[in-house]
Amino acid sequence: MKRYLPFIFTLAVALPLAAADAPQQKPDDVSKLVLSVDVRVVSVDVVVLDKKGKPVTGLKPEDFVVFDNGQQKPISNFYEVVERQVIDRSTPPPDAAPAEPQSEPQETAPLSERALQRRFVFFIDNLSLAPFNRKPIFKEMQKFIDENLAEGDRAMIATFNRDLKIRVPFTNDHTYLKQTLDIIAEENAFGLQNLSERRSAETQIRDSKTYEEALGVARSYAYSVENDLRQAVNAMKSLMTTLAGVDGKKVMVVTSEGLPIQPGRELFFFIDEIAASKQWRAKSSVMLEATHFDSHSLIQSIAQSANANGVTLYTLHAGGLGASSSSSAENQTATPPIVANAALTNSQESLRMLAGMTGGVSTTGTNNFGGAFDRIKSDISSYYSIGYRSGVERVDRQRAIDVKTRNKSYVVRSRKSFVEKSLYTEISDKVIANVYYQEQENPMGIVVTTGQARAAGDDRYTLPMEIRVPMENLAFLPTAAGMRGGFSVFIVVADDRGDMSDVQQQNHPLTLKEEELNEIKGKFYTYSVDLLMRKGRNRISVALVDDVSKQIGYGTREVLAADLR
Repeated sequence: MKRYLPFIFTLAVALPLAAADAPQQKPDDVSKLVLSVDVRVVSVDVVVLDKKGKPVTGLKPEDFVVFDNGQQKPISNFYEVVERQVIDRSTPPPDAAPAEPQSEPQETAPLSERALQRRFVFFIDNLSLAPFNRKPIFKEMQKFIDENLAEGDRAMIATFNRDLKIRVPFTNDHTYLKQTLDIIAEENAFGLQNLSERRSAETQIRDSKTYEEALGVARSYAYSVENDLRQAVNAMKSLMTTLAGVDGKKVMVVTSEGLPIQPGRELFFFIDEIAASKQWRAKSSVMLEATHFDSHSLIQSIAQSANANGVTLYTLHAGGLGASSSSSAENQTATPPIVANAALTNSQESLRMLAGMTGGVSTTGTNNFGGAFDRIKSDISSYYSIGYRSGVERVDRQRAIDVKTRNKSYVVRSRKSFVEKSLYTEISDKVIANVYYQEQENPMGIVVTTGQARAAGDDRYTLPMEIRVPMENLAFLPTAAGMRGGFSVFIVVADDRGDMSDVQQQNHPLTLKEEELNEIKGKFYTYSVDLLMRKGRNRISVALVDDVSKQIGYGTREVLAADLR
């Protein structure tokens, strides 16, 4: 799925007030004086385990300590979730009236369908997987879907092979999901090809006449691996961006044998192993050369994107116990164990980092994939939601989170960072999410309509669109020049191939005379825009934000850009 292709162009035209069909009435109070105080609550899902790995239940806010960038924060919101039931264990404030004693904690109905709904993304890195390594994992994945994908939950399957492909969009259809996994299991996976390329590079190094020649082979291989890694990183981050504006618990299961923390590490180890027998005199340390290929920041950027979008990563190394094998049928010369181990740890370290930074679990060096999915099941069935008030600063900056329990024997897992998103970023995320999930509400009551597409050349079409907003839902403030207000419009377009435009923003100020406020009841303000899009089916997602009250309305439209004459 390619992202953010620039095929949207907006041209805004403000039209006069249009009377609604409903009869006009004078409102009792149409003058809205708004004081907007933006107090944000940062929510963190926390899993707490005892020494035996069993979930610890019954904890209260006073059992936790939360740090934001090293500063302790008082807990403002707290509840426990056990099997999708919310248990309120929060302590009432000191000045509250005494409550009636209760023998058991109060169980409430779910917070809301949105708050407790679950989204599962199964990301399959076909570029690194060996075909026979996928089937045991897919079997357990299918079992997990059957046993844990409840009503209201949704799951997606995506594959990567130098390009991201959504194989199943979010659905609750168990059969569709499981059949797709069966289909993928029979398709090509390129892990063996990657292994063959590494073996070929080892042979070239063996045949090299000089240290510099061998080093050139290792560098070329490392650059190739690094390029593949960057594509995989971009694919995963783009996938998580589409989840940013979606409510509920979000889990991504990453199945891979790639994502090296240090591209080409094993070949530099290989050179070091044979240098003595070749009697090479190196001008520099080969291990120092290896440090030039360091992907820690790239791997961390995946985890940071996951944390910013509320996604927990569970990572599976599909190689299992056989991943450290040092020989192969196509190469009769065994790879030195230290080299095979370097190749294995190279891909395992990254998976452990991703899980550790996002509050998930990494499964490496084992064939017990059923146990991996059991841990996911346990985590989504028993956890705490802890919230604290953040500052008013919203600058798209990464902040560190550290959650601890006062009982030092407990194991605590949670995400390690969050982004205090700007209003622009937050709304942009939700507009993108609405392209795929259509879950955003519309309290502003906006109405989005489109006209007839017109050919604009090169398989491009211009489509007129109007956004109608009820005037009485807009807030105004008195100023010397009159009653001032306004709104901002966010628009994104995606075509049927999954390509998406950048999010376009337009600001539109409004000024009314005070007496005009008595005439806006039942009237709409119409905002016109021309969109330039590709031929074919397109989906438009729109958000309109009141600049004074910050209230937001969302709308979507499915359109066909084609010559229908």
